[in-house]
Amino acid sequence: MKRFKDTLPDATAPLFHAMNLLSESGSARFHMPGHKGEPIFQTFSEVFTIDFTETYGTGNLYTGEGPIRAAELAAARFYHAADCFFLTCGSTQGVLSMIAAAVAPGGALLVDRVCHKSICTALALLDLTPHFLVPPEIEPFGIPSALDPAAVEAALDAHPEASALLVTSPNYYGVCQPLEALAGLCHARGKKLLVDAAHAAHFPAVRLQTAVQQGADYAVMSAHKTLPCLGQGAFLLLGEGADGEALREATSLFGTSSPSYPILCSLDLARAWAEGQGASSFRLSADACAGIRRLVAYETPFLTLEPFMVPYQFDPCRLTVSTAGTNLTGRALADTLFGEFTVACEMADDRNVVFILTGADSAGSVMRLRQAIAKLAKRVQPAPLPEPAGAWELPVRRMPVREAWFAQRENIPVADALGRICARPVTPYPPGVPLLYPGEEIGAAQIELLRKRCYNRVEAVAEGGRPSAAGGT
Repeated sequence: MKRFKDTLPDATAPLFHAMNLLSESGSARFHMPGHKGEPIFQTFSEVFTIDFTETYGTGNLYTGEGPIRAAELAAARFYHAADCFFLTCGSTQGVLSMIAAAVAPGGALLVDRVCHKSICTALALLDLTPHFLVPPEIEPFGIPSALDPAAVEAALDAHPEASALLVTSPNYYGVCQPLEALAGLCHARGKKLLVDAAHAAHFPAVRLQTAVQQGADYAVMSAHKTLPCLGQGAFLLLGEGADGEALREATSLFGTSSPSYPILCSLDLARAWAEGQGASSFRLSADACAGIRRLVAYETPFLTLEPFMVPYQFDPCRLTVSTAGTNLTGRALADTLFGEFTVACEMADDRNVVFILTGADSAGSVMRLRQAIAKLAKRVQPAPLPEPAGAWELPVRRMPVREAWFAQRENIPVADALGRICARPVTPYPPGVPLLYPGEEIGAAQIELLRKRCYNRVEAVAEGGRPSAAGGT
C-alpha cells in the first residue's frame, strides 16, 4: 500500500517534507517526545516517526521560522490572506488569540449570540464586556440566519466603547454572514472584524471567498472539521493591516508550549491536498450534496435548507434536513439513520439533522445516505408545523462574566433558578452555542428554554456569593 507521504510532491508540503528528511536521518533523539520516533503502537507508526519537538530542522511555531513558516505562507497564499498562523489547540485557541489581539483587557466587544462557547472563556480571562446581537431565525427550521447589517450598524453606534465585532460565518447549518458589509461598518468606525470561520477551511476548494477576502481582520478555521487534518489543527488568517506580532504572541499565550508536529504536518498536508487533487473531490461532494437536497425537496416530506433560503453566501457541502411538519424529531431521525443504516450525522436538534460532506466521502457513503433518507421518508407521517419561535429574549446581565465565573456557586434545580445569576455557560453540544452566559439573570423565558432542552439543573452564583481566590465553589 502506498504511504500517504508518497502521494504528494515534496514541494507542495514543505513542512511535511522537512519532517520526513529529519525522521530518515537516523539521528539519536535525546529529546522529547519520549517515544523517540519508535513505532510503539504499530497502527500509528508513520505518525510517530514525524513527532518531533523544537530541534534541528523543525522550526518553532511561536517564533515563525523554518519549514513551519514556509507551510504557513503556503496556506496564506491558498486562503488569500495577508498571513496565516498554524494552531494545534483548535479554533478555540484562535478565538481566544484574535480577541486578545483586538480587545484590551477590561474592554468590550460586540458578539454574535450564536458564537461558540470558547468566547465565554475569553470574556472571563480578559474581563471583557459582551454586547450581544441576535440573528433572525429561518422558519420552520428554527435555525439562525445572518445578521442584519442595519442592526449591526445600530449596535456599533450604541456601543462605541466596543473594540471589535465577533461573528460566526458559516454557522453550523452553513449560513454565512454579510462579511463585506460588516467589515465596512466596522472599519469606518475604527473597529476590528473577527470571524469564527471554523467550518470554512474548504471554501477555496468550492470557489467561495474566505473571510479575510471579504474584509475580516482575523479569521480562524478548524481544518479538522472539513479537511483531512488531525484533530485540533486550525488555521488563523490575518487580513491586510492586522497586527501579526500581537496575534502571534496571543497564540503562544493560549496555546500549548509543546505543539504537536504531526498536527502541524497534517495542516500542511490538508492544505496541499485541498489546493491540488482535493479541489475536484470537494466539487463532486458539493454536487452530490445538491443532489440530495433535490431528493429531499421533491421526493420526501422532509425539508432541506437551500441556498435561496439564506440571504448571503451558503456552504454547498452542508446538508441540513428538517423534520418540521412530520411526526419525527431531528434527533429521532438521526438515531434511526444510525441504528438502521449506520449513517452517522454531524449533529441533530429538535427539528433538524446536519450532515457535513467533504472531499473524502466515497460514492458509496453518499449513496447510502440518499437511500436511507428515501426509505425513511416513506415511513413518516405528516404533522402540523411548529409555531415560529419569534424574537429571542436576551437575558439581563447582572454581573460581569469574570466575576460570575469566579464567584462561589451552587448547582440548583432549574425549577428554583428564577431570578438567580448564571455562573457557568449552559451549552448544548454540538453546536456549542451557550444558551446562558455567566452573569446573566435566569428569567422565566430562560427557564422555559432550558426545560425544552431537557436541562434539569444549572450552575448559579451562590446566594451572597463573592469571588473566591481559587474560583471554586
